[in-house]
Amino acid sequence: MQKIVITLSGSPYGTEHMFNALRTALALKDQDQQQVELKLFLMSDSVYGAIKGQSTPDFSYNIVQMLEILAEQNVEIQLCKTCVEARGLTSNQFIDAAEVGTMPGLTRWILAADKVIAA
Repeated sequence: MQKIVITLSGSPYGTEHMFNALRTALALKDQDQQQVELKLFLMSDSVYGAIKGQSTPDFSYNIVQMLEILAEQNVEIQLCKTCVEARGLTSNQFIDAAEVGTMPGLTRWILAADKVIAA
């Protein structure tokens, strides 16, 4: 089993960095060649992607829906505590699957991972 950590730090909308990282995560979970244990750590403005109740006016993609699909596939999702607090957000604003995490926790994930992808 491959253990993969994806760190995300860009804005959920305005660029497609987060969208493409989540597309990659979904593809990793959908492939059947090898089991993948996948973890996502959202930092900086990417924490906004986990705010529940989002609607996108152009219906192109919805980051929170992508995160919810990944959570249903047993992908662990954590949000940087410092980043959440710096933006004045609270844990009750986020989807249930997203937990507030810390840099020491991320460090443990990275050390246990086979691969780390920064997006």
